[in-house]
Formats: sequence, structure tokens, C-alpha cells
Amino acid sequence: MLQDLCPDIVPYTIPYDAIIAIHGPRMFILNQAISLVSIPPGSFIYHIVGLFALEAAFAISFGQYRRAPESDFGRFALAAGAALCLRVVLAILAVLGIFGFVNESLLMPPLDRAVTFSTLLLLGWAFISRPDEMTGDIVLSVGFILIAIGTVVALVLWRTISVSGIDYNNSTHDLLWTAPQVGLLLGIIVLLLWRRPEDWDLGFGIFVLALLGTLLHLGFALSTQILIGHISAFTRMTDLATLPMFALVIYRRVLRLTVVVVDADESSSFIPLLESPVDPGLSPQIAKMLAAIGVETNKSGAIESISRGVGTALGAEIALLWELVADNLSVRCLGGYDLLRGRNIVGFTLPADDVDSIRTAIKQSNFQRLEPLTDESELRLLADQVGMQYMAPALLAPLPSEREQHYAMMVLSPDSLADWSEDDNQLLLALVDPVARALDNVSSEGNLS
Repeated sequence: MLQDLCPDIVPYTIPYDAIIAIHGPRMFILNQAISLVSIPPGSFIYHIVGLFALEAAFAISFGQYRRAPESDFGRFALAAGAALCLRVVLAILAVLGIFGFVNESLLMPPLDRAVTFSTLLLLGWAFISRPDEMTGDIVLSVGFILIAIGTVVALVLWRTISVSGIDYNNSTHDLLWTAPQVGLLLGIIVLLLWRRPEDWDLGFGIFVLALLGTLLHLGFALSTQILIGHISAFTRMTDLATLPMFALVIYRRVLRLTVVVVDADESSSFIPLLESPVDPGLSPQIAKMLAAIGVETNKSGAIESISRGVGTALGAEIALLWELVADNLSVRCLGGYDLLRGRNIVGFTLPADDVDSIRTAIKQSNFQRLEPLTDESELRLLADQVGMQYMAPALLAPLPSEREQHYAMMVLSPDSLADWSEDDNQLLLALVDPVARALDNVSSEGNLS
């Protein structure tokens, strides 16, 4: 039926009896596997899996890049985004070809090779390139120029050659794409083993699988007639494994960011943000930070030491220091500390009506829990202000003070799905007295206002 609707589609398999007679039952099974990724509906699954994997890789890496522009997530976002755009075009052309709007047999063979080659080049660049050198960027740029020229030449020549009825898999054109691809993959693998970048082990697995698929395609194309048709089926099979692995690499890097180094010396340890808070007495680094809370007498230093110490003790992503403005019309964030990215948060002021829960808790000296389900608008506003990509549960503890000013300490969870425990509540409440004394010390110097 599909052939009747779309007469331009070239069948990618030969008669089963002929395959068994010539190559045996094993080749028959192999031919069936090839058909699953070469012709509809199996080819649709191939495109969907690839698009979903690259979309996930792009979304995760781009989100992390926005939060930390200095990280290498920007490189991974660019690689995943560019590969995603190329494969979207390829998938659209495949659909148009099935319904007869374009001549699939003329366009798809060269474009399929070009997109595969480009994807491997982009992924290799993401793994190996370093931000402090231009060599990788130059190689990527030159590579794309050569691919573009080669694609145009291949499309023009294939239009002339295809009228003879030759299959792309058995043509010199296929060899001219496959042989350089083998060289590219070997080069990437060697550089991975030499440079040993982060996650090089998974990268090694990705490109070894890609190399295996390319070599299998090359070997079968040269030695047998089973790979008739136009699609590099072995390459597509390995794509179904390598593209999700690429997304997994990015996800694993994000998980590592849930660990914060709390000191820069050799004795520093790692505090997992997603675990329950540790007893400060068991951690010299946390004890050191908490002890530094009352040392600073200038505004910026005091806010940083307070926020960093409290945030580290509770395993928070962000800690903020709040003040209720005297007119009761606004709430001022004096500043805070982002433990995930290791940076200070500049103070800001919000209308009291937009953060009524925070205003009420500070004014009435009530401990407050803010949840995404019940305090969505306030948490979303906070997330935008401090540069978080998601809403996170928050704890807010008013600080005791003998002065007229009303202050409060807030911590935001590193996990939007996790809630603060009762132990977290008690720990934060235990910290409000030393924090209040530190603020009174700064206020007495006239440096806080």
C-alpha cells in the first residue's frame, strides 16, 4: 500500500527467498533488522528517538548555561541544538518524501550522510574542545564548510547518476562519505584517550559504537549485496544508542552540580545538596563558615558570610536575608548567596503585596514554609529574581531583634521536588540567634542600612 501511494520510494530489501538462498538465514534476520530503521514505520521511530534525545540534551544543557554562562554547558547546548536542527530538517524531508511532495531517492541519500557526519563532528567538538583554545572551533568551522560543499556536489552528481537505478549503498558516493567518517571517528577517539576530558569514558563508548556501525556499513556494502537501497542502516542502529547516551552525559554533569565545595584548601570536602543536612559539629568546614558569621562588620561581607554559612548548614541552593521596609509597602532582600554557582546575590526590593506570605511572616515573627503548590506566584517571582530555572520549596525564619527593623532568613531547596524536613526546620530555627547577633553587630557599626 505504501508503495502504491508513494511510487518514488525505493524498496530497501530484496526478496526473502533470494536472501536466504544467497546469504543464509542469518543474513535474512539481519535484513529484517535493517528494514526496521530504513523504511516506515520503523524509520519514523528512528527519527523520533533521535529528535527526543537531542531535544533533551539541548534543553538540559541550555538551562544550565543560562544559570552559569561561564560553564562548558554552552558548548554542549550549541552542539545539541545544531544537531537537532539538522535532524528536524531531515525528518521533515523524510515525511514529505513518503507523501510524494519531494523525490526522496534524490535528496535523502546525500543529506542522510551529511547530517550523520555533521552530528558526529558536533558531538566530538563538544567533548574535546576547550574554551581556552580556538583549535576546536576552527576545526568545526572548516569541517562544516567542507560538509556543505560536499553535500551540494553530491546532490548535483547524484541527480545524474541515480537515473541509472544504482543504489547509494553500493555506489562510490557512499564510500566517499563513509571513509572520511571512519577517519573522523578514529581521530575523535584518539583525542578522547589523549586529553581525557570530563566524561571521556562515556564519550569513548559513544564514538566506539558509532565507529562500529560505520565499519559494519562499510564492510557489508563492499562485500555483499544485502545493503541495497539508499540508507545507512547500521549507522542508524548505532544512532539509537549513541544519541541517548549523549543526553545521559549532560544529565550526569548536571547531577554533579548538586555537590558544592565548601572550602578551597586541600582538606575541603563535598556537601551533597540533595541529602539531609549534616550536623555542623561533624563538619569542620561548616563549623568554620558558621563561626565566620559574626566576624564581618561590613554590609557585603556580613551578608555573604551569613547566607553562605546558613545555606551550607542546611544544604540549600540559595540563602537570602530579608528586611521588612518601615512603610510596610515593600520587602527588601538585602542580599544572599548562591551555593550552587558560588556567587553573591545582589539585593532587590519587591512590592509587599506580591510577597504577602513573606511580609506577613516577617511582620508577625512567624516561621513560614513556602510550597510550590500553595505559594506558586511568590516562589516563581523569587526564582526569576535569583536566576533559578524552577520553583523550589523555601523556609523563612524571622530573626529576633531589639531594634525596630524586622529581618528574616530564607533558604531555597536545591530540589524542586523535595521538601524540607522537620530537622531542617529545627536547624534553621537554631541558627536565627547567632545570625541576629551578627546583624546587630553590623547595625551597631552603622553599616547595614
